[in-house]
This record gives sequence, C-alpha cells and structure tokens, in this order.
Amino acid sequence: MRTKRKCLAVLAAGMLAASLSACQGPKAAETAKGDADAGGSDLVRQVSETPTELVFYVCINGWTEQQFMETYGNEIKKKFPSYTLKFIPQKDAQTLPAVITSGQTIDILITSIGLTSNFLLAYEMQDDISGLIKKYNYDLSRLEPSTIDIQRQLADGGIYGLPVSTTSGALFYNKSLFDKFGVPYPTDGMTWDEAYDLAKTMTRSENGQQYKGMTMSVQHLMQLNQLSAPHIDPATSKAAYTSDAFRQAFENLARFYKIPGNGLLDHKYNLVSQQEPFYKDQNVAMFAALSTTAKTFKDTVNWDVVQLPVFKEKPGVGPQSYPTYFYISKESKNKDAAFQVLDYVTSDEFQQYFVKAGNFSILKNQTELMKTFAADDPYMKGKNIKALLPAKFADPTEKTEYQAIADKEMLNALVAVDGGKDENTALREAEERANKAIEADKKK
Repeated sequence: MRTKRKCLAVLAAGMLAASLSACQGPKAAETAKGDADAGGSDLVRQVSETPTELVFYVCINGWTEQQFMETYGNEIKKKFPSYTLKFIPQKDAQTLPAVITSGQTIDILITSIGLTSNFLLAYEMQDDISGLIKKYNYDLSRLEPSTIDIQRQLADGGIYGLPVSTTSGALFYNKSLFDKFGVPYPTDGMTWDEAYDLAKTMTRSENGQQYKGMTMSVQHLMQLNQLSAPHIDPATSKAAYTSDAFRQAFENLARFYKIPGNGLLDHKYNLVSQQEPFYKDQNVAMFAALSTTAKTFKDTVNWDVVQLPVFKEKPGVGPQSYPTYFYISKESKNKDAAFQVLDYVTSDEFQQYFVKAGNFSILKNQTELMKTFAADDPYMKGKNIKALLPAKFADPTEKTEYQAIADKEMLNALVAVDGGKDENTALREAEERANKAIEADKKK
C-alpha cells in the first residue's frame, strides 16, 4: 500500500510539473530545467569538495589495502582529493561483526551479489538509496539491466547499491593436458552433454598420476545457473531444491562427480580443492568457474578459456550476471559523499580505466569499452577473452537473505551424491535441512 501511494504521488507530481511547463511555454520550461541542472551541479560540487572521511569494507577475505587502492582507491582519490579513504581489511579481529561491535561506522560496503546476504543483509546494513538516485538525477538506464533487476528484487522495488562490475561463468582448460593426450580443445558453444563426454575422455590415470576431466565452482555455477532456478522461493522463503528446474541444474553438475576418478577429494567439497589442482598441481583438464578466476591463473598454467557450456534446450543462453556492488551503509553519516563515489565508479571515465585493467564493465553499451579489455593485463594477451562473458545472460534469480543457508545445504547434497546417494533423496533431505535452518534463523 505504501509503495502504491508513493507511485501515485510521483505520478501526480509528474502531471503537475507537465501542466506547469505547458502553461509557462517551452522557453520557460527549458529555463527551469537549466536552473535545476545548474543547481544540481552546484550541489555535486559542494559535496565533492567538502573534506570527508569515507570508510570502505571489502567482503573478500585477505584483501589488502594495496589491493583496494590499486583496484578502486587510487582512482577515487584522484577524482575526490578532498575525501580521505579508510580501508578496513576483513581478517582476524576485523571481521564485519567485530567492526560493527567496535562502533566503527562503515560508509561503503563492497561485495558480490553472491555474498550480499552473508554481509549486507545478515547485519542489516542495507539502505534504500532511491532518494539519492533521484536527488542527483542518476541515470540507471546506462547500466546493464539485469544488475538493476537484481537490486529491485533484493530491495522489494528499491535499490540498495549500484554495480561497479560484473562477471559470469566460463570454462577454463589446460592446453598442455589436451596436447599431452592428443584430445581436441573445448570449443565455444558446446553443450553440457558434450562437455560431460569430454570430461570422461580426459579423466584417466597415467604413470601413477590421476588426471581429472573437470572440477567446478559449484556454488557459483548454481547461483548463476542458466535455467534461472532459484535456491529459495522468494514468496515462501522455503528451499526450492526439488523444483524441476533446480533439480535439472543440480543433476547436470553432479553427474561430473560420478565419473570414476573425477569425484570429490575425500568426499568433501570446498573451492580450494577444486581450483588449485587446475593451476597449481595441473592435473585437472577443465575448470568451470567465475570468469574473474582468470586473474588467479596468470602464467602459472598454459590455459585458455571458452564459453560455459549451454543446455541443448537453451542454445545461446549463458549463465546469469554476477555483479559486484557498492552499497551505502544504513549507518553512514556521509551518504551524499558516498553517493558521489558510487556515481563515479559507474561513470564512463572509471569504467574505461576498469576495463583496461581486465575487469568487466557494467555499462549497458560496452562494445567500444571491450575493445580495450585487459589492455593493461599482460597475462590476458592471446586469450579467448570474448568467452569470458556470455552474449546473453540468463534471467537473474532472486538472492534472498537466506542464500548462505541455501548454498551450504546445496553443497551438502552434492557431497551426499558423491558418496553414492541418489540425487532426488539428496536434494529432498537438503531441502528439509535448509527449511529448518531458515525457520531457526527467523526466530533469532
């Protein structure tokens, strides 16, 4: 009801403004618009030039201040010399709850959509910035639409943050292993069935060394699944593992772990055990993961990349977008200054710098930007970089405040399947555990 009243009020205000403009004539209306734009520019200048300290928290364990400054801070500081940037690393005693308990106010929280529920929502730091967007006439239409759709879902029609970049899923492969065994490389446009057959071919034991055909970042691939199957039904806040679409997406990945020799290490799942054998031990032929994982490999392995395989019934549909957002904390006392930062990191100027450094733009129109993608990253030279983002993103699924619970129990179901349990039973039991955990969380 409140939303409906607000919409009617906005509509009425818009009609009144239109009527006044018509009465005043086109020249008067144009003058009024010019005055408004000038006033807006003056406000931005005043906010931008006022000495302000902004506190940043990046929800990536192990990130250093140097990483923050090289990725974001140096450019932000150039743009806003009056701002003092303070970075709080996520480690040891400086976990987010510890920082909050200490009384330290965070102005801008930086996290992926996948971890938004773990941090922003879990500690109730979210704040609808729709008022700031309107106040500064920010143009949301410049941004890749699904990144805004995700926020609309998350904030029940509002917006908690703006995206600074996005990524998606891709299939990396070790060229040297394919050369060693005389097997043709993976190709763009492969179906999941074709990738499965290739994984079976590349899974083998030779001279006492076990080689795996494919490992995966299952948590990310399920969050970005091409069938747009949500983990949690947003209408009921209950796990949806036994829905037809979710079961299909899950079974598609789980079957790879049933290939003899390609199962989980010690019947346990964690990302490290999936990723490091690919680029450190180099005994894994293919690794399906977030596209940004390419930055981890550098020149440690003779790698290249192709598009994530597609479902044969959905040709051309890639995984969902996986954006990283800048969120303004509810407790921030410097929201106007913080919004200038959000405005800047989504600007053409910053996005051009960001893309050259090997990050993916969140602008809707990025054809020209992608021509300079990774120009400043020597490790991306000669790689099939066009495969790192799909031509068409799958429709985004809503990531609720219970996403962390959903991810955990989904992975537990994978472990159960690796141990010999059938998929239907594993998913049903995981769904029951997830629902119990969600109900317990609601009572806290």
